[in-house]
Amino acid sequence: MADVHPLTLAYARDFPAEMAAYLAAQGVDTVNRTLIGLPEDTAAGVVARLPHAHLVRLLADQADEQVSRWLDAADADQALAMLLHMEEDRRNRLLAGLSSRRMRRTLTRLVVYPRETVGALVNPAAASLDVSMPLGEAVALLRQDTPAPEQPIWLTDPAGIYLGLLDLNRALVAHSDQISLESFVIPVNALRAELSLLDARGAEAWAAHSELPVIDHLNHLLGTVSHARLEAALGGEHLTQYGLADSAGELTRQYFRVMGAFMGDLLGHGRPGK
Repeated sequence: MADVHPLTLAYARDFPAEMAAYLAAQGVDTVNRTLIGLPEDTAAGVVARLPHAHLVRLLADQADEQVSRWLDAADADQALAMLLHMEEDRRNRLLAGLSSRRMRRTLTRLVVYPRETVGALVNPAAASLDVSMPLGEAVALLRQDTPAPEQPIWLTDPAGIYLGLLDLNRALVAHSDQISLESFVIPVNALRAELSLLDARGAEAWAAHSELPVIDHLNHLLGTVSHARLEAALGGEHLTQYGLADSAGELTRQYFRVMGAFMGDLLGHGRPGK
């Protein structure tokens, strides 16, 4: 680990979301250079809070060994955020290599959904921004990533909790670039990952949107699913490129199973393991 200024270390440890937003605005080189100097647990907190496109790019550029160190040092929410920004094959490989058996069991249950549920179709490549970010910083990040004009930008709080859709029309005519994105939230009902595909088809939000956000049982934004992808899955097409599907294909009450598993591990129930 390279030397790091004590103030940088303290800021990263106490304000990881703010540090992540600042580093992302400075560019990928600054992100990499800063992370090298941080302890693994502190770096994990910052990495997990990077804006979506930056997190996907960072993880793709890092070797499995480095990402594994971050995952081992992370808490459950941080590790989940990182795992959901990886391709399925790599996610499974890194999950299997986690040093904590309890964390491995918990995360596996949280990221794997039956094929007949919305979670199995999630596309994690959804553009999202932290709602506390000033408009000027958000514009700078969007210019770096150059999303398609029709691509929706979803908003979350600093912990990754889903809040709504960015109102680009209002944001573009704002009088100050210091206004936070909180002023431009359009409420859009999200689909829960454990929802069955048939139930998801009936969501009223499809009347206004061709793509909807998907959230987990803690309301974290997992990604999106398009109406076309949903209809294709219901029509029998095999679509698992992005989804967090398991191999069993049996529809269960996934939500309650996951919640029970998570609470059991959290409270230390079950067989002991590191």
